[in-house]
Amino acid sequence: MALSGKIYNEISKIWRVSNFFIGYWKKQFKTKGIAGIKLGHKGSKGYLTARQNTEVIEWFKNKEYWNLDELVTYLEREFGVTYKSKQSYYELFDRAKISWKKTQKINPKFDKELVKKKTEEINDILFKNKSGI
Repeated sequence: MALSGKIYNEISKIWRVSNFFIGYWKKQFKTKGIAGIKLGHKGSKGYLTARQNTEVIEWFKNKEYWNLDELVTYLEREFGVTYKSKQSYYELFDRAKISWKKTQKINPKFDKELVKKKTEEINDILFKNKSGI
């Protein structure tokens, strides 16, 4: 846009960037061409290869239940991998389409009296509207 003559203020409003930002990237393009505006960051190399990721997902599929500590032990034993953050383990669960969140046997918000009251309300509504149902 800047190369085609559009004013920096107009460009900055459209893209919500500063005039400096526009000038910087315009200069990069003029001096280095397309190579000058390509992102230099390539990301970090993953701890597991694509094949190892597939093996982990297959391991998940062959299990009846999943446990974070067991996954940590498995990765360390099989691949020598220990992640610094639990998020990396959670992402493995996510790739395998498994919820890693802890489940509870009893709903902590369960209120017997509230459920009883609501059930009675529903039964009253059903009774009153029985002919229409």
